[in-house]
Amino acid sequence: MSVTFTPGHGITIAHVVTCGCPGATELAPRYGAWTDADDDAGRASAATQRTPLPGCEMPDICPQYPLHAEEIDADGPVPDVNIHNGTARLLLPLLGLPAADGTDDAYGDLPAGDFVGRVLMALALAPQGAGPRAERSGSTFVDHVPGHLRMRLDDLLHMAQWCVTHGRRVTWS
Repeated sequence: MSVTFTPGHGITIAHVVTCGCPGATELAPRYGAWTDADDDAGRASAATQRTPLPGCEMPDICPQYPLHAEEIDADGPVPDVNIHNGTARLLLPLLGLPAADGTDDAYGDLPAGDFVGRVLMALALAPQGAGPRAERSGSTFVDHVPGHLRMRLDDLLHMAQWCVTHGRRVTWS
């Protein structure tokens, strides 16, 4: 499980069929309707064997996974930050946000400027080497390097500043 922080929804100008690689998404033909892109993604994924899409950054791996339809935002590539639940349990309280019960129900949204302020405060209060050395999350053992929390806070700051620039709220779920 994880918590993903992303800008609030913007204006969709097109849809594409992509493997998810930024280069493939950029070069993909544009569709006017989501259903057209989604139908073509399903057909391509059902093929017995497919070749990598133009611009694919992992041509040895991507053809083994299904393609999907994706929206193209009027503001260009939209950043997001996906954080493992174990790290989210530590970050959400640093941001003054409720962590719910094990972050399973962690969701919400804030104005971007408010979120930037929360991240800056967390960065100011977090020690330079802050971060768990290791943790167990269910049956998964996660080993974080020192400074992992600060790195994730930096990622959140970058995404939140993008939201400020583009007039978007910050959402998470």
